Amino acid sequence: MKLLYKVIVLTCCGWGLLCASFNTVLSKENVVRLTNGEWPPFMSEHYKNYGAASDIVSQAFALEGVNVQYDFFLWDKAINLAAAGQWDGSLVWTWNEKRKQLFYYSDPVITLRTVFFHRVDTVFDWKDWSDLKGKRVGATRGYYYGEDFKQAESSQLIEVIRQDSDLDNLKKLLRKKIDLFVIDTEIGYELLNTHFPPGIRQLVTSHPKPLRETSFHLLLSRKVKHSQQWIRLFNAGLKELKSRGEYDRILDDVIQGVYRLPPKNN
Repeated sequence: MKLLYKVIVLTCCGWGLLCASFNTVLSKENVVRLTNGEWPPFMSEHYKNYGAASDIVSQAFALEGVNVQYDFFLWDKAINLAAAGQWDGSLVWTWNEKRKQLFYYSDPVITLRTVFFHRVDTVFDWKDWSDLKGKRVGATRGYYYGEDFKQAESSQLIEVIRQDSDLDNLKKLLRKKIDLFVIDTEIGYELLNTHFPPGIRQLVTSHPKPLRETSFHLLLSRKVKHSQQWIRLFNAGLKELKSRGEYDRILDDVIQGVYRLPPKNN
């Protein structure tokens, strides 16, 4: 009887260790760790739910039973940590061939239109790139604005003046040091609304014609075991989020400035 009791105890203990190990694996598979960065109103350590794009990613994963952990880095570090597999992935990024070799791409998280901002006292309209001849155009170092913009710059159709940040470009636009500033619509207005008083921000407007329309994606590292599974879960959750109307509500909240509130977990 004593021998049988020991066998039962050892078996139960062994099964408990196996169960604990199995639950640990499941727990790790249910948490995806993502690098993030400062790009208000869509991503920010200081915004509600870490910004609208972060909120979309978190809610889409949550619908599939996956939790998200974020940390914030400068952009180069954010993408490099994810590419190396030190973090599971990163958000949000445009498509290019080099990244495709390093990451699995999700369905688009957000799609933005890049436009020209200009002062309201500047008469400006454009239908094609020839209408921009001789314009001084502000751009931000390290940003890619599409092949048409690149060609207009290389052919010297436009004079491109680069600054270290979008905010610096808006300041130059207000001081009439440049004629135009190229930026995604929501990003431009967020900067105006958060960094300038009403009387000043009313001096700037944007042209409705886009230079390009670009989709931004969640990237998951090809070096991480569960990335393909997570991409499938995320895409399914994103589809469900849209079908419930929650996706459109999030984008409406961007327009209303809701995400400027501080995050609840800070």
